[in-house]
Amino acid sequence: MAQFLQAHSEEKLDADLIAAKCDCDRRNIHTLLGPAVQAGLLTRAEDLESGELVYRAGKVALNVPEQPGSGGFHGWLERKGIASAEGRAVPRSESSAPPPTAPAPQARKQSPRFTMDARAVPIEKGVPLPSGVKVMDWSPLLDKLEPGDSFLVPYAARSSISTAVKAYKDATGKTLATRTLEAGIRVWRTK
Repeated sequence: MAQFLQAHSEEKLDADLIAAKCDCDRRNIHTLLGPAVQAGLLTRAEDLESGELVYRAGKVALNVPEQPGSGGFHGWLERKGIASAEGRAVPRSESSAPPPTAPAPQARKQSPRFTMDARAVPIEKGVPLPSGVKVMDWSPLLDKLEPGDSFLVPYAARSSISTAVKAYKDATGKTLATRTLEAGIRVWRTK
């Protein structure tokens, strides 16, 4: 796409036009062209008339000599040795196109592939499932509250205490209130 836009510097293309030209899904355009934008081969900006993101040639030139009949996305596929909708695949060793001069995006370090024979894993019966989350029991503290009493807990306890107060209200019918203050979360027994 960078090669096409640099050859046609007056052109600006949105994701729909690029998807049609490159025979790919529109939803992937911004992800696929992101490295070219970062490398300066393309620029991406919002078109004020349509509100769509459009691509134009960037300030960095892509120096790939044009080969007859092998330009664009399909030519790139063929140079990689992959068959395209427009022609046959050329084995990689026969391709004379030099690699692009644009900096390659950083490759993610891949962890080694895990393999094992699943038939060799022993089955164990009766092993109890541990609880994924340790639930704090607030009931002893809430039971001690008399009407008008309160206590303060840190902000980190917000979710835990809110859940406990609701469950305690539902189970006992006692009226409790919570408020977020500068010092933390305060819980009152009102009735």
